[in-house]
Amino acid sequence: MDIQTITDKINYKTARVQKLQAEIKALEKTRVQLENEEIINAVNEANIPISELKNLLTSLKERNGAI
Repeated sequence: MDIQTITDKINYKTARVQKLQAEIKALEKTRVQLENEEIINAVNEANIPISELKNLLTSLKERNGAI
C-alpha cells in the first residue's frame, strides 16, 4: 500500500466514525425524550399535581434510599 491509499482509508474511516457518533447522539436525544414522556404520562395518570410532585419524589427517595 502507498501513502495515499492509507490516507484515503483514514479519511473514510474518520468520516464514518463521525457519522456514527452523530447517529448515537441523535438516538440518545430520542431516548431522553421518550423517557421524559413516560415520566410525564405516569404523573398525569396518577393525577399528581405538579406542586406536590417534588415533595412526593423527595419522600420516596428518603424512604427507599433511591428512586
